[in-house]
Amino acid sequence: MSRLAACEACRKAKLACDHQLPVCTRCSTSKGICIYRTTPFKRKRVESKQSLGSPDESPSFNPRRNPYPNPGYLGSSSHAAIFKHITPDGDHGPGSHQVVPEDLHSDLFGDNHLVLQGADILKHLLTTYKLSAMKDLVMFWLAKGANLALAEPFVDQCAQSVSQLFTSHDDSWHLVYARRLLQNSAQPLHFNETSDLADFSAQFLDHNSRWETLGIFFAAVSRATIDISFFPSLYMTAQEQYTLRRLCTQLCDFALEISLSLDCLNDLQLIMQYENFIVHSYVDGDQSYRSWRKLGDAISSTYALGYHENIGIKPGLPPFLKELRKTAFARIYSADKNIAIFLGRPPRMNKRFCHFQIPSCRNAEEGSADWTPDAESGYRADTRWSALCASLKEEIWELLQDKHDPSCAQRASVIQRQAETQWQNLPAHFRLESSLKQCTQGPFERDFVAGVRLHHLHVLFLLRLLLLKSPTEPDLPIIETAGQMLTLVVEIILLRDQLTNSGTGLIWKVAYYGLPAAGIMLLAMLKQHMPRAHRTRTLQDLSVFVAEVQIGTIVKAGDPNYALLSKATRAIQRFLDSTHSDPAQPLPEQAGVEGNDEWASLLSQDLWDFEAGFWQSLADHPSLLAIEPSLPPV
Repeated sequence: MSRLAACEACRKAKLACDHQLPVCTRCSTSKGICIYRTTPFKRKRVESKQSLGSPDESPSFNPRRNPYPNPGYLGSSSHAAIFKHITPDGDHGPGSHQVVPEDLHSDLFGDNHLVLQGADILKHLLTTYKLSAMKDLVMFWLAKGANLALAEPFVDQCAQSVSQLFTSHDDSWHLVYARRLLQNSAQPLHFNETSDLADFSAQFLDHNSRWETLGIFFAAVSRATIDISFFPSLYMTAQEQYTLRRLCTQLCDFALEISLSLDCLNDLQLIMQYENFIVHSYVDGDQSYRSWRKLGDAISSTYALGYHENIGIKPGLPPFLKELRKTAFARIYSADKNIAIFLGRPPRMNKRFCHFQIPSCRNAEEGSADWTPDAESGYRADTRWSALCASLKEEIWELLQDKHDPSCAQRASVIQRQAETQWQNLPAHFRLESSLKQCTQGPFERDFVAGVRLHHLHVLFLLRLLLLKSPTEPDLPIIETAGQMLTLVVEIILLRDQLTNSGTGLIWKVAYYGLPAAGIMLLAMLKQHMPRAHRTRTLQDLSVFVAEVQIGTIVKAGDPNYALLSKATRAIQRFLDSTHSDPAQPLPEQAGVEGNDEWASLLSQDLWDFEAGFWQSLADHPSLLAIEPSLPPV
C-alpha cells in the first residue's frame, strides 16, 4: 500500500490525517484551508545560495493564461446575436463568462508575477500584525453599525473565515496558500433559482476561500482604520494607523488584480472592485486619478457582466442574487454621477444605454420600486435613494449641455417636480425636516437621514445653479438651498462623534456638499445679494467650518483632501477677517470692483468646477488679497 501524505494543517499540528479529498475531516471541522503538497516526500536540495524563485517546488505557479479570451456580455449588435439565430442552442448568453474550459481546470492561468507579489505582501502583513487582532478590529467596527456598503452580506463571514485560514508559518507557507487561493478563485460560482445566500457564500468561505475573500476582508480592515482612530493591539499613533491602512489597501489591490487576471468575471469580483474603489477614495482622495480609474474599471466590469440590462427578467437567478446585482448597478451608477459632478468630468454610465434599476425596499414585493411605510434605514435604503437622486442629476447634466435651449427652463421645472415627488414619497422617518441635533435616532440612522437630506438638497442646488445666468450672480432660491446645505454640513461636523458612516464619509460630505454651498454663500455676500436674515447664520456656519479645519478635526496635513479643504478655508477666512475689519475700510464687495469682470468670467467657464478652480479664483479675488491669510499657503 502506498504511503499517503498528511495535509499541511495536520502535518504542522502533528496530528493524524485521514487523507480525505478535497478536504480532510479535521480541516472540514475547523473550517481551515486543506492543502496537500504535490511532492510531499521529495527532499529539498541543499544549495549554498537560494534562487529568487519559490523555495519549494510544490507551491510553484503556472503562469499560463486562458487562451480563449472571455467575451463577457455580448449585446444585440454583436456577432453572437446574429449567430444565435443560426445556432440557437449555442452558449452566447450573459452567463457564458463564468465557464472555464475543461482542459484548463487542472491548470492555473493567472498572472504568476502578481501572485508572487500578492503572496509576499500577505506574508509581510501577517508577520507584522496579528490576524486575530485585525479580525477583532473589523468586528468592533461592525458592532458600531458600519460596514462595506455593497459587500455588507459577506464581511462578517469573510472576517471569520480568513481568521482561521493561515496556520502554517514555514518559509514557503505564503506561497502554498497563494496557490490554493488561486485555484479556488479559478472556480466558477454556481447557483440556481433555489439557491440562497448561505449556499452562495459557502463557495468562497473556509476551505473554499479565494483571493476575493481576502480582498473583501482587508478592504474592511482598511476602512475600519479610518473610522477607529485608536486600537492598541494594532496601532496607537496616526503613523501606525496609516501604515496598516496602506498595507491592507495594497493587499486588497493584489487580491483584486490576481482575481481579474484569471479572466473569469463574477459577482464577487465586481463587489470587490467597487469596495476597492471606495477604499482608494479614502486612501488616495476623491480627486485622485487612481480612484477615478478604479471606478472606471468597476463600470467596465458592470457592462462586461451585462448588469446594465434588465436583471429582473433574467432566468435562473435566485431572488437574493437579483437584489445583489441591482444593488451593485445602483451603487456604481450613483458613484459615476457623483464623482463626475465633483470633478467636472463627463459621466460614463448613461441611462439611455442602461436599464435603470434599484434594489427593492425591505419587506416589499420583489421588483417593486416603491417605499414601504416601515422601511428600515440601512445601506440598501441608501443605495435606493442615492440612485434615484443620481438619475435626476444625470438629467440635469444633460440640460447643462443644452443650457441655451428655449425649453431648458421648462425641462428643469419638470425635474424639480420629480425631485419634490421623490422626497414626499420617502417614508416619513427618512425625511429630516428639523435640525439634526433634534433627531433622537441612533448614530447610523442620524447619519442616514442627514445623507438623504443632502442628496435631495443637492439636486435642487444643481437645478438652481443651472438656471443662473452666472454663478457670480446668485439669486434668492439658490441662496436658500445653499444655506440649508451648509448648515446641515456644519451640524454633521459638530456631531461627527455621534454619527456612524451610513454610505458616505464626513470628508466627502464636506467637500461634495459643503464647499459648493459655502462658495455660493460667499459670492452672495460679496455681491451684496444676501438678505440680512441669512447673513448672520451664514457667518456663524462659515466660522465653525474654518475653525474645525484649522484645528485639524476634519482633515490634517498629509491627508488626501487636505489641499482642497485648506485652500477653501483660506478664502473663507480672508472673507471672515474682512467682516471684522475697521468700519472705515471699504467693504470687500466694493474693493477691487475693476477686477470683478475678469474674475466673474473665469468662474463662469464651468458651473460645476467647485472643487479646486473656484476656490483658487476666489482666494485670488482682489477684494480678499488685502486680508492676511490665517493659514499658510498649500
